Amino acid sequence: MKKIELKLDEVTLARASAMAIEHNYTLEQLIAYAIDKLATAKPPKDRILGMFADEPESVDEMLAEVMKDRAAHPLNQRFGKSTN
Repeated sequence: MKKIELKLDEVTLARASAMAIEHNYTLEQLIAYAIDKLATAKPPKDRILGMFADEPESVDEMLAEVMKDRAAHPLNQRFGKSTN
């Protein structure tokens, strides 16, 4: 392991110390845990939109068509007889 020195403002240090106590960690363990979580916390890729990653114009056209259709046929329409 390598030893480093960190400079933290009082508020951040107090917050980190409280979090370490809350989770039963030392400050070193808390920092290592945070780094590990940040390194692995990548949002999952959307498979559908991912297919169009290189086609932003196509996505724009599709969304425009969807919005046009939605304006013409709102989702909250009532069908059949009115209950009034």
